[in-house]
Amino acid sequence: KDIPGTSAVSPGSSKECAPDSESSPGTGEADYCRRILVRDAKGTIREIVLPKGLDLDRPKRTRTSFTAEQLYRLELEFQRCQYVVGRERTELARQLNLSETQVR
Repeated sequence: KDIPGTSAVSPGSSKECAPDSESSPGTGEADYCRRILVRDAKGTIREIVLPKGLDLDRPKRTRTSFTAEQLYRLELEFQRCQYVVGRERTELARQLNLSETQVR
């Protein structure tokens, strides 16, 4: 069965939106679920159910490219203390010219 208006994604974990996996159309499931068909590595077509709020077409954020010096300092801090928080985190981020979010 083909589902119009959906796109194929690589198979992943399928999590039912509806509490009852036997729910049928007309029970309100269509209001918050999106069903898509995917083909796995063996060629088998499977249907998975995803929340409609999951934006599969949204571009992924770019991954930070750290310099060798930044990596060295971050690794040293991690060995010293696995959770850098507060003033230390702010200062380390400033010294490395990174955001505090990148220093976690």
